[in-house]
Amino acid sequence: MRAYKAILFDFDGVLGMTMEDNYHAWNRAFAKYNIDIDKNEYFLLEGLNTKKVAEHFLKNSKELPEIINGIVNLKEKYYMENNSFSFYKGVETTISRLKKSGYLLGLVSGANYIRLSKSLEQKFLSKFDVVITGDRVNNCKPHPESYLKAANALSVKPSDCVVVENAPLGIESAKAAGMYCIAVASTLEKKYLFKADSIINKLSELEGIL
Repeated sequence: MRAYKAILFDFDGVLGMTMEDNYHAWNRAFAKYNIDIDKNEYFLLEGLNTKKVAEHFLKNSKELPEIINGIVNLKEKYYMENNSFSFYKGVETTISRLKKSGYLLGLVSGANYIRLSKSLEQKFLSKFDVVITGDRVNNCKPHPESYLKAANALSVKPSDCVVVENAPLGIESAKAAGMYCIAVASTLEKKYLFKADSIINKLSELEGIL
């Protein structure tokens, strides 16, 4: 594998074991609308920002913005009150080793910055040279904006970046940005990740292929 300068990580489902708690928070937020969310369908949407997720499950019905914002705020409230956050095994060690090896590191997530910053200790967050969240871009994944913005902030070419993702929309975003993409089969079966350049079973395998 060629030498790369930067490694850009998605957060939910790649570094943080957050997908189950997010799913339950969305389900609870949508209960008042009698909408039941299919878990696999939600996992396949990972990478969209929160407003786009809400719009999807409202069947793209162009609900009033205040309704969408209300659902999003309720979901985030439920998540922060009920999550049992933890990293996938080996995440902290892997990130520290990659940092010491001289890689530039980026965190590129569809989550909003407030939730991300409240979930992570500043010591861990400071290991990343750039943090791009869904509320700080105009176009969410699968659009390449977030990854291109990260590369620009790091002053590297897209072709010098490796992206680590766990869902189809994130993979599409990385490939559209012209980046090499490694998928982790942490939340979805490998059959959904076929557009990635390579697939690993867990993040701890990453160092072995870089």
